[in-house]
Amino acid sequence: MQATPAGSPTGLLRALAERIDPQDPGAFNNLGVLYHTRGLHAEAVDAFLRALALDPRLRAAARNLEIAARQPGACDARLAAVEACIADNPHDRAARRERARLVRLLGRTHEAVHQLDALIAEDPDDADALFERGLIEQRAGDLRRAQRWFERAVNAGAVGHARLHLAEVLYQRGQNEQALAGLDALVHEFPDQADAHLLRGFVLGDMGHHESASDAARRAAELNPALEALQGDLVIEATEAHHDAGAVGVMTVEADGALARHGLGLAFRQRGYFREARVEFERALAQGEDVRLVQHALAELDLLDGDSASARARYERLLGMEETARGWNEHGVALHQAGEVSGAAESYRRALRIDPRHALAYNNLGVALADRGETQAAREAFQRAAELDPSLVLARLNLARWYARHDDTVAALALLRELAEFHPREADVWHVLGRVLAQTARLEEARSALVKAIEARPAHAEARYALACVLEHLGDGDGAVRETQRALAAASVHREDRLMVGIALQRECPDAVGPVDLLSKVGGTPLVGVAIGDREVDALLPERPQDRPALPTVGERARRHCDAADDYGVRVLHGDAVERYRAARDLLETVLDTDADAAKASASSEEHTVWRALWMRAALGEARSACLLGREAGALPLLRRLMRQGNESADVLVLLAASLTAFDASAYRDEARSTLLRVLRRDVNSAALLHYAGDVSVRLRDEPLALGFYRRALAHDPTRPTPRVAIARLLRDRGDLLAARLELVAALAAAPGWPDAVVELARVHRGAGRLPDARTALVEHLMAIPTDLDALALLAEVLQAEGRRADARVAVDRVLRHDAEHPQAMWMDGVLLAEQSRLRDAVDRWGRLSRLNDAEPWSSRARAALARSPRSTVPTDSEAFDMFIFDEARVGPVRRASPPAVPVIAAFVA
Repeated sequence: MQATPAGSPTGLLRALAERIDPQDPGAFNNLGVLYHTRGLHAEAVDAFLRALALDPRLRAAARNLEIAARQPGACDARLAAVEACIADNPHDRAARRERARLVRLLGRTHEAVHQLDALIAEDPDDADALFERGLIEQRAGDLRRAQRWFERAVNAGAVGHARLHLAEVLYQRGQNEQALAGLDALVHEFPDQADAHLLRGFVLGDMGHHESASDAARRAAELNPALEALQGDLVIEATEAHHDAGAVGVMTVEADGALARHGLGLAFRQRGYFREARVEFERALAQGEDVRLVQHALAELDLLDGDSASARARYERLLGMEETARGWNEHGVALHQAGEVSGAAESYRRALRIDPRHALAYNNLGVALADRGETQAAREAFQRAAELDPSLVLARLNLARWYARHDDTVAALALLRELAEFHPREADVWHVLGRVLAQTARLEEARSALVKAIEARPAHAEARYALACVLEHLGDGDGAVRETQRALAAASVHREDRLMVGIALQRECPDAVGPVDLLSKVGGTPLVGVAIGDREVDALLPERPQDRPALPTVGERARRHCDAADDYGVRVLHGDAVERYRAARDLLETVLDTDADAAKASASSEEHTVWRALWMRAALGEARSACLLGREAGALPLLRRLMRQGNESADVLVLLAASLTAFDASAYRDEARSTLLRVLRRDVNSAALLHYAGDVSVRLRDEPLALGFYRRALAHDPTRPTPRVAIARLLRDRGDLLAARLELVAALAAAPGWPDAVVELARVHRGAGRLPDARTALVEHLMAIPTDLDALALLAEVLQAEGRRADARVAVDRVLRHDAEHPQAMWMDGVLLAEQSRLRDAVDRWGRLSRLNDAEPWSSRARAALARSPRSTVPTDSEAFDMFIFDEARVGPVRRASPPAVPVIAAFVA
């Protein structure tokens, strides 16, 4: 670069750069704009990057950076330096993170996501990479995903900006209490962070604490006086001329801030105030906030309003700036709403070309294909969507609707019952289940399902109308009239149940955003009083003959089933995994077993070998998932078949031993023990498999064998905390509390805060009589994981032992509110009732507990307590005084001939 005269404007700018406040992000942003107007694009990029390093939420700098980076050569030197570092050392994670950050800041979002995901796959606790992923989702408006990324970043050790962004996302999602708790902790740790005080003021104001909000705002202004004044951050006016290398934009001034109009609009939208959200988004657009973010938010609101023309125009403008899978998917929904189904299908396909794992796009493509009459292709699209994202209820509901419409009600009911089990509060699931049950003339079950749909969503007009039809067939005319009136009050137009499309906003705001209607409005004009169903759609869009692709082979179909099952297993969805593995196995057995001769004649030996290997994979996977589900007995025949086929791997042997323990016969248990001994003599390298073998040994009550497996697992992976927890549990059971405690301390040193280790350490403290230590450990654990009912029940036991019965009662009631048959809570409930001299109620609780399955050791304690009663009937309170007293030196209650001196019966201690 040529030398610049000191007195030139460029020289003055560079001199100015050395004199501005190094901690002022606005100053660096404005300097970058001045550089840009002088054609110093590389220097402008450096200045904008410096501003964003100081304040990642400075949207003006982020937008300016994207505009400046378009200029030829503006980022070449910086990116080349980073690429050179990576070329010299491909394992330089700092350089790879810097490259991903630069790519994100330059607006190449998909490339940044790919690079960050690779970093996170290598190190799931990379706090900086997790934070960058959260910034991408927050900038895209996906607050739910942004929250999850920021939470992972904070848990991985990120501080400062990550915690502040997490609090901001929580505030925008309407979770004010959680946001305030995070900000309180942040300002306690970093009392001079002005942005945290400012955001805290917004949260307090939203909660109605106006005096505290004013105090927080004043404190923020004291720490950073610039917050009290209007921020004059320069921005580069992005015009079409910027595509020209020689064009230079006009400078304007924007009042930028961390909580701009766009953020306020997101907060309104999260709460379901769509009209107020639209007003704020329009204001944000007028004030020059990020065009892409605001236009996308407005386009989503257009989709919810059914204004397909406006939504389409906005999405086409956005896609002209940057093509994204989400943008094309929602563009397709806008076309779909307007009745342009072929165009919608093409948009969905373009989304899938960008992101082949976009489950919503597959679901929406299935709806479009069904509307065009391509029924089989539609089913495959729904299945693919459900495979890619098992948590996407919409895709599975559409698949169930498809089955029902094609008279496969057995498959539809199986899918819907599974959905109802895992999503009991989803009104649409119960509604569709009720309609399918009514279709099969199972009217009583249909009525029950539809009632549950209405309980989950009282304003569900279609569920009420379906219930009215069912009641009419059951002869309840009055009930049918009543439900019809309520349905008309909720919605004056009845629509047939149809396949539904979806957008990402429905998952980001599940409590506020309902279904996206199709063909409900055309050009903004409602079709009042018109019911649109499949017949009308088919009349509008007759089936078009198209070339069908070749059907996949048996091996390809089986491999797809196995791949999907493996994915379910990774997600710990073992029920789905069993079904997929079984489907693959059944498919392969049609060519391997039932038609073996034909297979040998028609298939090459190589293909036969592939089928055999796939069958082994499917059978082993099915047996493994069944054992992990607790269905060991059912897996035994399949494991015997694997053994006969010559598969005697360590995996098969351990699973065989596990399945044998499901039977009480001594021969089975002896065989299980000998099988485990065979495994112990082998060189097994899987710590997880060795740990599972130890768990099987515990079921056999063979403590030395279990300890041997756990020690082997620990030797293979010393950083794995679970074997130490299992060893500590065995040591505690045999009374060696000191050794158990040492194991748990080592486990927590390897994995600080590991939940199982913390709870087990509390049990060891409880057994050793160190009640305050146990209480402290449990309270800290429950502050982090308040849903751990086992820890809460153990805390109740500790509190009762300390004599804090009222606190113990609160803990027990909370557990039983969430799980009415929690064994330890039921036991403690009886204990506390007995202490209140309510012996009849206590014996009733223990009687129920004694009849529960899989409730050891608490059911045995209950039976032992009940066995001490001299009568088979429940005693009165006065009789109970004669029956029980508590002796702390003994395991249980002792018998006395005379009543006790105190009118309280203390807890039985096992």
